[in-house]
Amino acid sequence: MKTERPRPGQSGVVAFLHIPKTAGTTLNAILARQYAPDETHEIMMRGMSWLRPRPTLVPKPLISFSKIRRLKSSLRHGRTVRMIHGHFDLSIKRVLPDDVRLFTFLRDPVERAISHYYHYRRQTGDPVHPLAMSSTLEEWVGDCGLVEMDNGQTRRLAGEMNLPCGRVTQALLERAKSNLARNFAVVGLTERFEESLILLQRAFGWALQRFALRNVGDNRPRRDTVSGETLKVLEDRNRYDADLYRFAAGLFDRAASQIDMAAELARLRALPERRRTPRDAIGKSVRAAAGYAAAS
Repeated sequence: MKTERPRPGQSGVVAFLHIPKTAGTTLNAILARQYAPDETHEIMMRGMSWLRPRPTLVPKPLISFSKIRRLKSSLRHGRTVRMIHGHFDLSIKRVLPDDVRLFTFLRDPVERAISHYYHYRRQTGDPVHPLAMSSTLEEWVGDCGLVEMDNGQTRRLAGEMNLPCGRVTQALLERAKSNLARNFAVVGLTERFEESLILLQRAFGWALQRFALRNVGDNRPRRDTVSGETLKVLEDRNRYDADLYRFAAGLFDRAASQIDMAAELARLRALPERRRTPRDAIGKSVRAAAGYAAAS
């Protein structure tokens, strides 16, 4: 099926590729104050934290055709879309405007894996919750067949979330690196959130605002309390993500070195901290996001 691309030109569209458990809930709260509800469009993949797909003669696409149609319609004919956000992978770029400005956040893969596991242990209404409660952290990453835990950041940035576990390769890693370097206006790091926020505000002309981190799990242990055997499983299963994270950190350092980061941080930290999120489209989508893994 031929994919129609939006016409070239100054679309002014920004897209947030939200990798789960990288401080995206906080980012969505910030976006809710930068863009009006009718300027945003959310698009989500089918449950990327879900188990190995059941055998089927005609596999369902990761992003349904109806969602793609709605996105294309919004971009072409309807309201003015300035912000696209959601849990998707870079395969979506084929339907975005040529001049779309992408940004994303990466996180240390071991920290992300721990956060992911304990997140689902808190989500009592999510279909994955029973699996998290009956599994150890080591099993969650090593044996449960969750593609999100198998170099999930590399998968998303290479546009290959549909690969079975164990199929991520060096070639896929190189594609993810190339995509980061060539296609993203800002590459943020969860561990350096304030600095990342400054880069975003400068790149997209946002008002400088300071936000408290949201959706931070208080039930997860510190990394230094996790056993060495478990840490080795987490590292082995996410070795490409570890390489990608180091590459992203290099991009981040180069971008940060172009500005007086110390002065910018001082200016940001002098601002009052915002804690409440407006009740708009992004805010609503954040509250509903916990159930995305079961979407079909």
